[in-house]
Amino acid sequence: MSNLLVIGGNSDIGFSTAKIFASKGYNIHLASQNMDQLSSKKEIIENSFKVTCKISEINIHSTDSIENFLNDPSINPEIVLISAGYMESPEISFDKIVKINYLNLVEIIERLIIKNLNKRKLSTIIGISSIAGERGKKANSIYSSAKAGFSVYLDGLRQRLYNENINVITIKPGYVETKMTKNFNLPKYLVSSPDLIGKIIFKSFEKNKDIVYAPSFWKILLIIYKNIPEFIFKFKLKK
Repeated sequence: MSNLLVIGGNSDIGFSTAKIFASKGYNIHLASQNMDQLSSKKEIIENSFKVTCKISEINIHSTDSIENFLNDPSINPEIVLISAGYMESPEISFDKIVKINYLNLVEIIERLIIKNLNKRKLSTIIGISSIAGERGKKANSIYSSAKAGFSVYLDGLRQRLYNENINVITIKPGYVETKMTKNFNLPKYLVSSPDLIGKIIFKSFEKNKDIVYAPSFWKILLIIYKNIPEFIFKFKLKK
């Protein structure tokens, strides 16, 4: 039976997506830092969907924790979902923001690819980036730049792995109601649920998509947003 590894298994989007895959018969492997929370999620998945759910500890901010996780010989997923992320306001812990949203995610993906070279088991890598990576913003310039870097990395990876028959999908959610955004004042009419994003991710996986805006209306909004002249933002900041 196929299996899905979720890096960031305690994240709202990661868990919602895992449940949808489990409902389709996929075995699940959740990896995150808080093992108590993972244990509860494991119980929910196994009781609700009658599939196997493995849990592992990984601290995305810790190089040692990543090393210990990746050295586990039993970690050989067919599908990988990268759902880890970190945001704060004001942005003070810039090292943490960059590592959790970009740098350490790249290390995890590259190491998983290397582990797969001889086994030829890995078929899909799904990376959750963000619409924040489409243009820098004053309020979260470090987070935005990290997500931009992650999106560009996935673009290149998609091209690099094409001949290896490994599909790379970039998911760019808009505003989502999660633990990470609960303290942010978001426009409610643009906010999606984690369950909706999970459904979009699964459909994107089924159709072997490349880049997916979630929901799709963000693609239109961002065309407008990205074409607003820079001087308008500068003028607005003087007010």
